[in-house]
Amino acid sequence: MSLNMRLFLIIAMGCLCSSCAVGDNTLEVGKTIWGSSTRVLEQARDKAITKTYDKPYWDCVHSAIAVAGKKHWVIFKKDEFKGYIVVMGVKGSVNTTEIGVFFDELSDNQTRIEISSLSTNAKRKVAKSLFHGLDVAFGFLPPDPPEPSELPKTDQNTTPVQ
Repeated sequence: MSLNMRLFLIIAMGCLCSSCAVGDNTLEVGKTIWGSSTRVLEQARDKAITKTYDKPYWDCVHSAIAVAGKKHWVIFKKDEFKGYIVVMGVKGSVNTTEIGVFFDELSDNQTRIEISSLSTNAKRKVAKSLFHGLDVAFGFLPPDPPEPSELPKTDQNTTPVQ
């Protein structure tokens, strides 16, 4: 391999691997190609469904992750320090529809949660379900009754079978 070719490859690799040399756009292009960019969801935040809780930031983040697990959503990407999770697999939506859940710490005991997506239907479903789950988790609403699959099985005399 010629010296010029080696030099070109070294410079090209350096530019691609270093966000300092070229800027965040290089990394964002790579993330977009890879499929892990949150840029579109962040841009859709101006049309987000929001709710503010009088709860600390970390309580909201951890509770939202727990609710997502109970709903069997796939947490595609999360960065708790940057304040977002991206969920997929919402029932009634295409499995690959991404929904962003963003957390903004307004004060030590107040957090705003924003739900954004390019799919209005998925955004509404996640907002309704997540906010309900958080209201239950924070004690604002009583717990939901168990799902039929969670109830104990009974025999003909309606006595629980152990």
